Amino acid sequence: MPSNNSRSLDRIIRTLRSLMRSAGLPRPDRVFISTVTRSVQVEFDSGAAPDRLAALLLWVTRLDGVTLTWSRYADHTLIVKATARNAAGLRFDLTALAAVSDFDGVPGRDGSVVLAGTFHLTPSVTESVTFEEVARLVHLGRAVAARRRIASGTTAA
Repeated sequence: MPSNNSRSLDRIIRTLRSLMRSAGLPRPDRVFISTVTRSVQVEFDSGAAPDRLAALLLWVTRLDGVTLTWSRYADHTLIVKATARNAAGLRFDLTALAAVSDFDGVPGRDGSVVLAGTFHLTPSVTESVTFEEVARLVHLGRAVAARRRIASGTTAA
């Protein structure tokens, strides 16, 4: 007879698969499941930087009680995090990573970085952000990528 933990794991996996399939959500790069805390950690860290952030935003549109934050590591990595839950009470922790250079990050005088001339990020400071701010960063990142493709003489097929 299966233990409660394996039944709980099976339920969480079924819930996760159902959410992904029914909503057409992008596949994450990593998923960590905890039966103890009834939580799922989802990470996006491959592909184009704006696409990783957009994938995180797509996920949070299907969840409730969303909290979004972002911060910058000293190595100039931007990390966007979301916490949320589904209707069944399963907790989700989502993360997307990107290099600040993917958003035309410019060093500020105070050690901060300005992304796409708009967002100021201080190292190791976590800030609450809105869905709209992250969506705007996705748009700005796509504009930066398009400008770089044109400058390098390559175009999308």
